[in-house]
Amino acid sequence: MIRNIFATIIIASAALTSSLAQSDVETFTTTYKVNELMGLIDRMYVEDVDREQLELDFIRGMHNSLSPFQAYHEDSLLNKNEVPTQDKYQGIGISFKFKRDTLLVKSVIPGSGAANVRMKEGDKIVKIGDRGIDDFYSYLDVTRALTGEANSTLSVTLLDGDSSQVKEIIRNAVSGYSFTILGDKENTVSINEYDKALHYFDAVYADTVTNSVIVENGIRYMLDQLDPHSAYISLKDIHDMNAPLKGSFSGVGVRFQIVKDTITVVQAIPGGPSEKVGIQAGDQFVEIDEEVVAGTGINNTGVRDRLLGDKGTKVQVKMKRGGSKEPLEFTIERDKIPIYSLDASYMAAPKVGYVKLNNFSATTVDEVKKAVRGLRAEGMEDLIIDLQSNGGGYLMTAINLVDELLDDDKLVVYTQGRTYPKNSYGTRHKGDFEKGRLIVLINESSASASEIVSGAIQDWDRGLIVGRRSFGKGLVQKPIYLTDGTQVRITTQRYYTPSGRCIQKSYENGTREYRKEKYERYTSGESFNEDSIHFIDSLKFETKVKNRTVYGGGGIMPDVFVPLDTNGTSKYYSSLIRKGIMNRFALTWVNKNRKKLESKYISFDKFKSNFNTDKVMKELFKYAEEEGLEYNDVQFLAAENTIKTRLKANIAQNLYDYRKFYEIINDLNSSLQEALKILKVGDEFDQLSAN
Repeated sequence: MIRNIFATIIIASAALTSSLAQSDVETFTTTYKVNELMGLIDRMYVEDVDREQLELDFIRGMHNSLSPFQAYHEDSLLNKNEVPTQDKYQGIGISFKFKRDTLLVKSVIPGSGAANVRMKEGDKIVKIGDRGIDDFYSYLDVTRALTGEANSTLSVTLLDGDSSQVKEIIRNAVSGYSFTILGDKENTVSINEYDKALHYFDAVYADTVTNSVIVENGIRYMLDQLDPHSAYISLKDIHDMNAPLKGSFSGVGVRFQIVKDTITVVQAIPGGPSEKVGIQAGDQFVEIDEEVVAGTGINNTGVRDRLLGDKGTKVQVKMKRGGSKEPLEFTIERDKIPIYSLDASYMAAPKVGYVKLNNFSATTVDEVKKAVRGLRAEGMEDLIIDLQSNGGGYLMTAINLVDELLDDDKLVVYTQGRTYPKNSYGTRHKGDFEKGRLIVLINESSASASEIVSGAIQDWDRGLIVGRRSFGKGLVQKPIYLTDGTQVRITTQRYYTPSGRCIQKSYENGTREYRKEKYERYTSGESFNEDSIHFIDSLKFETKVKNRTVYGGGGIMPDVFVPLDTNGTSKYYSSLIRKGIMNRFALTWVNKNRKKLESKYISFDKFKSNFNTDKVMKELFKYAEEEGLEYNDVQFLAAENTIKTRLKANIAQNLYDYRKFYEIINDLNSSLQEALKILKVGDEFDQLSAN
């Protein structure tokens, strides 16, 4: 067995030609950028780093993301560029690309092992040895499996129509070609310096890929080997990633959905530019700046590219409304559009308020304070904060939110890293909800800032945590801009709850396994049974007031476990949702009946109490069949209540606003229903809380 033979293999196309190198300016810029980043990691990363390993990982990443993937190159090209070669290890002699769960052969080198068993372009590999292709993560993983000592044999399974055939392939040397290894510190002929690797790419990819693209690929892979949360953000992605956290972006201010190639307005955001000029829900875009966009196959990205822009710039649109024959023309001046982190706030029961947060942005605390004051005016005494599937956001936002919920001077969280001293954050101000019963809802997708909030509430016995074990992200990233304007987020510290818990789950088996762990809770039984979760004694901690046992080392374990509810679902229901049929039908149906609905249901409360979906179901079934989903009576009946509730929620969202969706759909929110039951009975809450 070969162990750590190499880090990566040169990626190349079947036909390689020598040509002029890319510009010296670009080479200098990219080399400086990589040096800058490695210096930052060396100074700031949460753990000690091996600079040599960083460089090797960077080279692996440069190679790993290029395709088609091939390890052999013509000797003339390698010799001309003074690239070291070896003959101890060989592959099977193919270039390839991933395609779903198969590996697609792009070319076969004459005289190679693959050629000798008559493999050809277009063949689909489904197994390498005893491993299926869906078991591989990257080109590098596949190449490792294809590589072995010269003249060794490898079994490869090909898909042949509905059957398969096994090929026994000898990894032989190929005349006129050499098998090249890069990024292997144990191999004396390997290229292990990234400036030399860049020079090599200049030779073999001079006309097909630039240094800047290769470097970005290398950086992403290198950071991925450090931990699952250190990340690189290109210039293209910076705006889209930061906008939700900053709480605003510049645009025209519409929520839209593409229905049958037509951009349809779901809502003109209140107070936004589109609402101000009179655009309404149900309007359909015909033209944007004289470009026809209806029926052209435009996607969400294409819409955003045309409607987003700098504040103060203008966009001309033509809209179709209702039964009007001629399109309406509007001139919209782009402006700042708020992005709300609060999805919903309403009275979930007498004296019980409910707020749902989708992230922790710069505006979150102000949104929550406003919601809490409004709910108090409606008679709220107890509060439920829903952080289910909230992936986090700003650290200080989480701290400031806890400050609204804890009294006195209490520790909320502390952070500590290799080069960063312990830094403690606590409550400082009088909050808007320091008294009253409190429940926080979490699940396996609640992470980071959500875990800071729930951890602090639990550790101080301030309230109950209800739901399922949270994700387990206890790493803090510091965003840093590089000289070319791109950004890296480097993990610099771990955060700890007031009791001393670090809730970061293990990532020692790599990023892929780390991300799969959340889904493996379903197959292991943890999602359904609290007894399936086991913690070692070293992960046990005590809360600060009542000395209750809590756990670290892999997320926040709730005080009250609520199993995942799989009742009321079916393949038919899942298809309605996954294929977008339910959303498109609801929007189309509301637009067709909008005037009648608005006249009949003059308020949301009247709609919630009186609207019945029974009469709409046949239209939904017919619409679904037109979309290619055949009706199944057994599967409908198995999920009847879920389908009707979801449809009513979608209709409410399109008829009123998107936040009303949650007031309907939360009838299916099992953790919320359990929380309401706990508050109604009172005994369990009184035993566990400090109040």
